[in-house]
Formats: sequence, structure tokens, C-alpha cells
Amino acid sequence: MMAADYILIFRGSNIEAGRIIYDLKEIGIQPITKDQQTSAARSGFAIPALGDEVQVLVHKDEYERAKEVL
Repeated sequence: MMAADYILIFRGSNIEAGRIIYDLKEIGIQPITKDQQTSAARSGFAIPALGDEVQVLVHKDEYERAKEVL
């Protein structure tokens, strides 16, 4: 998996991201999620609260189909 192979399609709240992830999976797309706050907490690092921002990425080959969900 190379970062250049994935495209950011959504950045926002955890609740909204959850719905988008669900819809993507319904059409056979497996998205990648990035949640910096949760990752930092699990690693033992303290970071300032950034809200509940989550990023949703899809493989570039699935981007056109993923746009239909948005």
C-alpha cells in the first residue's frame, strides 16, 4: 500500500465518516480511515483536542465509483 495510490474523499466528523464508510462498503469499496487523535491516544502521546476529525480515503482505481456516494 503506497500513500500515492489513495485519494482523500472526505474529512470531517466521525459520525459523518461512519455513514460514508458504510455506503462505500455497500457498493464494494473498502475505504481507509485516518483518525489522528485516536492513533495518538493509543500510542500514549498527548495532542491537543482537534475535535473528532476523521479522514476517509479510497484507492485511486475506485475513486470514480466512490464519488457517487458523496
